[in-house]
Amino acid sequence: MLAALLTLMTTPTTGNPVFPGNYADPEIHLFQNQYVIYPTYSAPYEQQTFFDCFTSTDLTNWKKHPRILDFAHIPWTTNRAAWAPSVIERDGTYYMYFSAGDGAGIGVATSKFPTGPFQDALGKPLIKEYINGAQPIDAHAFIDSDGQAYLYYGGWKHCNVVRLKENMIETEGEFLEITPENYVEGPFMLKKDGKYYFMWSEGGWTNSTYGVAYAVSDSPLGPFKRKAHILDGNPEIGMGAGHHSVLKLPRTDDYVICYHRRPAGSTARDNRVTCIDRLIFEPNGDIRPVKITTEGIPPWPAIINH
Repeated sequence: MLAALLTLMTTPTTGNPVFPGNYADPEIHLFQNQYVIYPTYSAPYEQQTFFDCFTSTDLTNWKKHPRILDFAHIPWTTNRAAWAPSVIERDGTYYMYFSAGDGAGIGVATSKFPTGPFQDALGKPLIKEYINGAQPIDAHAFIDSDGQAYLYYGGWKHCNVVRLKENMIETEGEFLEITPENYVEGPFMLKKDGKYYFMWSEGGWTNSTYGVAYAVSDSPLGPFKRKAHILDGNPEIGMGAGHHSVLKLPRTDDYVICYHRRPAGSTARDNRVTCIDRLIFEPNGDIRPVKITTEGIPPWPAIINH
């Protein structure tokens, strides 16, 4: 467990933020024996024309992979407002779902490698229309244990879920609105012990009201009734903590939450940095409110050679 990490690694903690630069909306994965974080480059919309990603073998030392997807090569994006990438692997291909153009739509790109380069798969948005009032941004891909893939998405206080075909680049069936109380944006799905933990960001992303809440259901389609608020800022550490993802650490029952926040004292809109802290489940399945830190977590290798 996490307590054992100190005997395995000499570095005491990962530290927050985990890598330099203004990056927000991070989605963390374990792909090909390395941790990968896919964030938004936090800058004025006109400068958000690409996605970088970061890789690590221990959650501590991170390598930047620049411009793994470049909007300059995707005309329909209007070459601005590249937001909130979500990456998932199926049958050896990596699929990136991304928001474009502050309303141009949600696209999908593919690569044979988690660090890209990614290429636009359709030549047009996967989702462009405003369905059930949901702004087409903030896609999150999830594959259930039965193999069915889903795409959760939506801004402007509305969230939809839709099934993905096996090819992962087409939707099928109804766009179902699943908006829970206080939902704003940034959906994320986690399955644990047969339960579906649906999480989202609420409040305003430009200020200190931003945070994360969750609901639990027996189905990936809901219904999702708001259960609790679990992530907030701390004036002494950082504010505006939100738009997160969750990862189960390999060979443990421990989880981490990867999210962005503004450093303490900063009010600059785009001064958002990527952090990792512990996410703890109570014995009854409830999620304990997250304690945000400057220390981060003890490092954890992607591979342990016994």
